Amino acid sequence: MGMWMSSFQPGGFPDYPREDLSEYVQDSHLARLKERAILITGGTGFIGSHLLHTLSELGAHPSLFVLDYERQMLPIGSSVYHGNLADFHDCLRIVGRTNPEVIFHLAAQPLVDTAMDSVVDTMESNVRGAYNLLEACRNVGKRIKTIIWISTDKVYGNQPRAYDESSALMGYDHPYDASKLCGDLLAQTYARAFNMPIVIVRSGNIYGEGDLHWDRLIPGTIRSALFGEPPLIRSNGLLRRDYIYAGDIIHAYMKTLSAALQGKLAAGTAINFGAMRSHTVLDVAQKILSALGRTDLAPVVQDAARHEIPEQHVSYEFAKTALGWEPAIDLDLGLQKTVEWYTRFFKLENERMRDLL
Repeated sequence: MGMWMSSFQPGGFPDYPREDLSEYVQDSHLARLKERAILITGGTGFIGSHLLHTLSELGAHPSLFVLDYERQMLPIGSSVYHGNLADFHDCLRIVGRTNPEVIFHLAAQPLVDTAMDSVVDTMESNVRGAYNLLEACRNVGKRIKTIIWISTDKVYGNQPRAYDESSALMGYDHPYDASKLCGDLLAQTYARAFNMPIVIVRSGNIYGEGDLHWDRLIPGTIRSALFGEPPLIRSNGLLRRDYIYAGDIIHAYMKTLSAALQGKLAAGTAINFGAMRSHTVLDVAQKILSALGRTDLAPVVQDAARHEIPEQHVSYEFAKTALGWEPAIDLDLGLQKTVEWYTRFFKLENERMRDLL
């Protein structure tokens, strides 16, 4: 098993829930990951840290392509390469030096509001970063077996039915959606034009332990409630989304990786991963307040979201058929686990602050 450093940041970071690794250990393609060179872009972000944790537990020592990081955020044995995806020479250098067999591309500017306010930075990260990485892989990625390309359901845009893989890609009404759509299309182009072994993963909103972007609905609502403050809802509260627990999406990534390594997924294949059902923003906020016993705190609906899709729901039928994947954690259980983690997180933060006084 990999060794995980005791804290992700000063003051400590509670452990993620321990996973049942038996399915992965019994899969010969995943059990041998410790023998493979793996590169993760964005490996110290919210989802990247969950993926890194799972790979570390399997004995793998991935290399990380990161813009910035804290040393204590990393598992023992990981190699860190500092660089900017928007710099082609950084991409050439890091892909060439790590010579990976497996790449997980997670790095992105991930925030919808930030994309609206910082369009150029978002496009630099999500579009220029995409084609720089792809071109570097084409030029110096001599032994790549698969690239797992993390996209989003936002690429489908505003459509009246649940998205499946045949749905048109219409995500052009918002800068964030368009930036991810460009990256998705570039990945498809490189898969088809150059036969690069790329599999594209699209999913709804991911939540769980370790997300410190407080302007996101779930961590922001939990923090507000724990501090006795009414949570702020930036939309009208009626936007409907899929919410997928982090453990479920990591399981999806691992199932995708196994199938890709076995040659079961053609270059350019896209796979959707969704939730059991969609929920409104207000419904999610109320569930969190109930879990924390703070139903006295009424959410403040700001109705300030701009150009957002009213309703999104992803069909995961193809993932179920092709990979045997379906979500295992419903929203109520996932929120309970998530709330428990943040409660421990803020307890550690309070203890750290007291120690500093």
